[in-house]
Amino acid sequence: MIELPAGVVPVAASAALVDAGGVMRSPLNTAALRVNRLGSHYRVALTFPRVADPALARVVVSRLIRAQQEGLRTWFPTHDDQPVSGTVVVDGAGQSGKALAIRGLQRQTTIREGWWLSAVDARGRAYLHNVAAGVMAGSDGRVILPLSEGLRAPFADGAAVRLVSPPIEGIVDGDAREWSIDVERGLDFTVTIEEAR
Repeated sequence: MIELPAGVVPVAASAALVDAGGVMRSPLNTAALRVNRLGSHYRVALTFPRVADPALARVVVSRLIRAQQEGLRTWFPTHDDQPVSGTVVVDGAGQSGKALAIRGLQRQTTIREGWWLSAVDARGRAYLHNVAAGVMAGSDGRVILPLSEGLRAPFADGAAVRLVSPPIEGIVDGDAREWSIDVERGLDFTVTIEEAR
């Protein structure tokens, strides 16, 4: 998984939930039925600021080219700073469904509805999730987070959970990678990443 150089972070994002479920409609005009399936995930189109330094621009282009085949990991823009301290990890292996037990928070830390997190599996892959309701950690630093979508991987006990600057990673959308170079050799680019597991 390729990462962009330090300091090259998006300034705007257009995010989407890619829904694995759907609506079944009968040809007999009976009621529609919503079918939820595991596997819903996220896609985000990221706009980056102009890279003015030609040496840095050269490195960014090289990494974008490699990311086309290897995938890309970058910071997922959130609505606020999500101030959380402590070493947050998964609390117990074998979890499934739409909740994730975590530990390592400072006591009585509040996790707010709509915050984002990435949980990291044993292979080092990050999975982005949205918090479905606000909760407060107990005096032991533990909490069960309700999630907006189902877990997509089995996380080991003690697996890392990133609430501060959660990453998104996945395939780079499209079969071509484009960038613009101006007269001063500055670089302009956008990229779309879709989680793929």
